[in-house]
Amino acid sequence: MKLFYYCLLACLLPVLALGQQISGTVLDEQRQALPAITVSIKGTGIVRITDEKGHFTIPAPAGPVTLRFTGVGFEIKELPWTGEKELTVSLRPSRSSLDEVQVIAYGTNTQRYNTGSVTRVTAADIARQPVSNPLSALQGRVPGLVVTSSSGLPGASVNLQIRGQNTLRPTIANIQAPRDNPLFIVDGVPFATGNGNINQYASAQSPGQSAMYNNSYGGISPFSSIDPQDIESIEVLRDADATAIYGSRGGNGVILITTKKGKAGITKIDLNLNSGLSFTGRTMQMMNTTEYLAMRREAMANDGVEPNLIRNDEGYAPDLLLFDQHKSTDWRKYFTGNQAAMTNANLSISGGNAQTTFHLSGGYNRESYIFPGDFAGKRGNMAVNLHHGSSGNRLSLDFSAGYSAYRNNSSGARELLGTFGLDPNYPDLLDGNGNLVWNYKGQQLSNYPSGNNVLAYLRQPYRVSNNLLTSNLLAAYKIARGLTFRTSFGYTTFNGGEYRGTPKSTLSPYNNPQATASFGTNNYRTWIIEPQLEYRGYTGKHTYSALIGGTFQQNNNERTDATGTGYLSDELIGSIAGAPNRTITDAYSGYKYQAIFGRLTYRYDERYLLNVSVRRDGSSRFGPDRRFGNFGAIGAGWLFAEESFLKDHLPWLSYGKLRGSYGITGSDQIGDYGYLSRWATGSYFYDGALGYLPRNLFNNRFGWATTKKLEAGLELGFFKDRILTNVTWYRNRTGNQLVSYRLPSQSGFTTVTENLDALVQNSGWEFTLQGSPVKKETFTWTASMNLTIPRNKLVAFPGLAASSYNNQYFIGQPLNVVRGYRYAGVNPETGLFEFFGADGTRTSTPVSPSGGSLNDQAVTGHTDPKWYGGLQNSFRYRSLQLDVFVEFRKQWGTSYLKQIYSNLPGFEQNLPVAFNQRWQKPGDQAPFQRLSVQYGEAYDAGSAFFESSGVYGDASYARLKNVALSWQLPAKFLNRLHLQHVRVYANAQNLLTITDYAGNDPETQNFYGVPPLKTVVLGLQLTL
Repeated sequence: MKLFYYCLLACLLPVLALGQQISGTVLDEQRQALPAITVSIKGTGIVRITDEKGHFTIPAPAGPVTLRFTGVGFEIKELPWTGEKELTVSLRPSRSSLDEVQVIAYGTNTQRYNTGSVTRVTAADIARQPVSNPLSALQGRVPGLVVTSSSGLPGASVNLQIRGQNTLRPTIANIQAPRDNPLFIVDGVPFATGNGNINQYASAQSPGQSAMYNNSYGGISPFSSIDPQDIESIEVLRDADATAIYGSRGGNGVILITTKKGKAGITKIDLNLNSGLSFTGRTMQMMNTTEYLAMRREAMANDGVEPNLIRNDEGYAPDLLLFDQHKSTDWRKYFTGNQAAMTNANLSISGGNAQTTFHLSGGYNRESYIFPGDFAGKRGNMAVNLHHGSSGNRLSLDFSAGYSAYRNNSSGARELLGTFGLDPNYPDLLDGNGNLVWNYKGQQLSNYPSGNNVLAYLRQPYRVSNNLLTSNLLAAYKIARGLTFRTSFGYTTFNGGEYRGTPKSTLSPYNNPQATASFGTNNYRTWIIEPQLEYRGYTGKHTYSALIGGTFQQNNNERTDATGTGYLSDELIGSIAGAPNRTITDAYSGYKYQAIFGRLTYRYDERYLLNVSVRRDGSSRFGPDRRFGNFGAIGAGWLFAEESFLKDHLPWLSYGKLRGSYGITGSDQIGDYGYLSRWATGSYFYDGALGYLPRNLFNNRFGWATTKKLEAGLELGFFKDRILTNVTWYRNRTGNQLVSYRLPSQSGFTTVTENLDALVQNSGWEFTLQGSPVKKETFTWTASMNLTIPRNKLVAFPGLAASSYNNQYFIGQPLNVVRGYRYAGVNPETGLFEFFGADGTRTSTPVSPSGGSLNDQAVTGHTDPKWYGGLQNSFRYRSLQLDVFVEFRKQWGTSYLKQIYSNLPGFEQNLPVAFNQRWQKPGDQAPFQRLSVQYGEAYDAGSAFFESSGVYGDASYARLKNVALSWQLPAKFLNRLHLQHVRVYANAQNLLTITDYAGNDPETQNFYGVPPLKTVVLGLQLTL
């Protein structure tokens, strides 16, 4: 009988052992409870999740037990169990980028458990860059994202494109082309203006000489109103898994900007001050007077034209006969060779306790111009972020708000962008008393070379005044364990005001001048309400969450433009009431958007991941029958490095994940009211009254554009994640293209909105690599690199040959394809440019036998980047840190010749010294044709050259984008000063560009523009 009991006891021992319970509480370093931490028994399938108080209970098997704790944003911890009945476990925040918290749509995640493509740019990355526009801080740092500055001027716009161009562009110049801008969200609220230019007047967008110099300027960016120092992180969402839950708004990707929040602990005061100088970047040298005069005389001699002082005659040459032949002014240096000053200041106070935290900040920024005169862009801003949670954290409130005022008095300084073309011997622009010069030795200068004294622009005031308010309130209530209801209330306003004045004293007295002034407003307003219900739970090895919510959004834009002319005095041009003649226009547009969305996230055994999202959108931009669209995505991942068969055999493989996603997003990016029948007042009076003209007819045929996104990725980590790599392949296909299609003007309308059955594909590879080659106590070296190899092409376009796009797009080619004449060089005998004709022969007048020159044109390349990326290296020795970042891009683009040959070289326009290599006599082997001042064969050949492959070339570059050097004051000195932290630093931007580009700057590709400036700042950061 005893033997029976012994056997029974032996059989029950494992059961009794398994019946033992291990209990405990998981806390962070501030002793706060950590919910949703995964607790497992190593080597078994036993898994539990901590509750809202951080508590857990888990059964223990027989034998030695090792507990494993994992959680989002915390280091993995393994703890042997020695029999304690109640454990207290403390977790440290993870230092691995795999476990950094990423902001995603309606929540957070980490790279380890994410099934989509999300890249995070941190506050530390932004702080190392002396930029006033936060979008500039993304340049070269995010795979799949191309960031291009339009100019080096303060407040200039920045263009962004995520994974290529999706949309066909309009075919006529007066229709604004879609730029495939991503959706911008600031603290949960869509940014009211998006990334569109917020100015209305041309003086802020493009120089008055734009027609003459083929110049373009991007305008003023609304993001200049956001202080980069207030930003905690910027997340860039690219694939369907990350963006489909935004539906039609996420077709071109999403950029989430999250501002800094308070943290529990003692109250801290942070002060950050820096100041520095900016200089003009890479530019081309222009001819001096000797070279210029020789060029001008040669051009006239080539045409047999005698120089004279007869205005409007082809031989009119005051530069040769009137101006000082020994005077030489480098006008490029005169107008753009000055130093610009930059000053930044930011003060913040933060702190709180377990229930309530706060973060308050205020900032100031000022950037001056490199042009002569006291012109600058200035911004003052303040922000507040508050969090409060009730006892037990059942109710929580999060409030964020930011206000900024941006002012720019750039005047007509932007009009100076074409002054490089002034003759080097052009007379002084001011007399001895500081008055504008309008004649020289009896000759009027009023229409030379651009219709005005260029310094007059500095006395023609232009001001822009922008006020931005962003606010969001997130209220959450935990109904039951794991079940939370929350609602987000967001409101954003952007109020822009502009003034442009032209005093009579700044106009030529010979042209019967009249003083004019324009007053404009451009106001945006967005409100959004998003109620959400979320459930989070776990069962054994299963962790899951379900989210359902809705969106109610409305955008409004109101614009006014009042222009006054005929002012009797320059003193009155500051008021529209003082103008005898007034023209006033206004415009209003409204946009309503509603949606319902849902997401299901599932994780099994900490290694198998699934994410499903759906959304149904409704947009006021479509007619009643096409107002709603359905979108969604599915993403999956496998953390295969957690499998025991790999852990045992590949101990050096610390992390491995396969992931993939597929989904459909869309777009409603067209103008408002496009489907309605609308009328507008005409420009002429009939019988004493203004008439009406139709704007468009009722059109209910167009609907949502759709983008189908497919992606696969492999992520690996080696040697305890000291080396991390990510390889991603993606393919996006955009169909049912939503465009403004060109119509013959005889129809009464120039365009009609419709869907084209064209399919555009963007595919490519994205690579990231980061690691720590050296990781010692006193010295560390970390490095990272990203590389993107994109490919854009038009896959299908039924009826392309019969459409108005037949000479713009080609099947199998990128959308940004270049079609033009095939440049063949300069004929050494005639001295004229030559091109390959349709039949392969060389000619200076490329036309087909039928007389249509387009038949001689061919696809010569495309302007999309072939590959691009960035390389970051960080070195830290004790308290000293050095960060070096290089941006690189392989591309083909327009050279300076595109703008030079918008006018005929040889006329009264200075040229770069490269033109000293021009053709001069028969037999010369030269890159430039003979000079001319007549509209004849040289002009015809030059016009063909303007449309040829000869004005394109290699625009690749590698740029030393950022260098940041900092030193932290040692702790022993901090204690004496009663400070928590002191850092002295120097940041530099755009120090060196390595390129073979023919022109000023390969990024902006604008010969008559201002390239990105070289900037160096010194700063001090301290924490009280």
